[in-house]
Amino acid sequence: MELFVTDLDGTLLNSHKEVSIKSIEILNKLIDDGVNFTVATARTPATVVDLLQDVNLKLPAVLMNGVLLYDIKEEKYINIKEIEKNTVDKVFDILNKFHKNAMVYGVRNDHLWVYHKEFEYSWEYNFYKERADRKQKTFLKVEDYKEFLKESKIINFIVFDKYEKIKGIYEELKKIDEIFVEYYEDIYESGCYFLEAYSAAASKANGIKLLSEYIEHDKLVCFGDNLNDIPMFELADECYATSNAVEKVKCISTDVIGSCDEDGVALFIEKRLNELKIKS
Repeated sequence: MELFVTDLDGTLLNSHKEVSIKSIEILNKLIDDGVNFTVATARTPATVVDLLQDVNLKLPAVLMNGVLLYDIKEEKYINIKEIEKNTVDKVFDILNKFHKNAMVYGVRNDHLWVYHKEFEYSWEYNFYKERADRKQKTFLKVEDYKEFLKESKIINFIVFDKYEKIKGIYEELKKIDEIFVEYYEDIYESGCYFLEAYSAAASKANGIKLLSEYIEHDKLVCFGDNLNDIPMFELADECYATSNAVEKVKCISTDVIGSCDEDGVALFIEKRLNELKIKS
């Protein structure tokens, strides 16, 4: 039995950041027919719940690049990869060295909080604006991060800036063994670079491995478009890049499918399963 796992932005979501009506109809029919389908994304529960409200997901989703395993329908945290407190302090020391603030994600009382200071760029404000009014997440402006982090499980740091500063912060953070750090240009904001730091125990691949506790499968088929999809591509039996994917992802994929604006993922799965029915 196959397990299909897809990234969201640039893969299942189209350029309007939506799952098209056509993809929703195809996926819901497949899921109702017993197809094992879920998502693995850098996004948090706050946006994923709304984005996928019309998709009848039955399996847990891998969120925040594997930091969270989350039941979307029940809005329940199943697994959380926390950053240890002493490691959190090391991250803050490096950010302070670069005079840089971050959005700091923490789970407290089974709720996701995002602690932040003044925004330096419109990129940060746009990111905040898109996500601020979601019931699964609360943004909280703070004067002192540490005062609010004592009672939270810290799970993620997000930093926005221009390439030069992001690269400098990355070079320092990657020396901390206990975290995984990556950066890339935002696909929606030209010139904006986006850095994330989270537990080294977390990745889309490790999150997908945890799914084996919830669903039996003998083949993993993944879909993606960007560099943070590479770990799950390396884990997968087959991996497919959308035609809008970055070149590095295309180069390691089993094949290239239709773009995010062409319902590439949904149509590929539908065609694949129809062909299997004909063969059987």
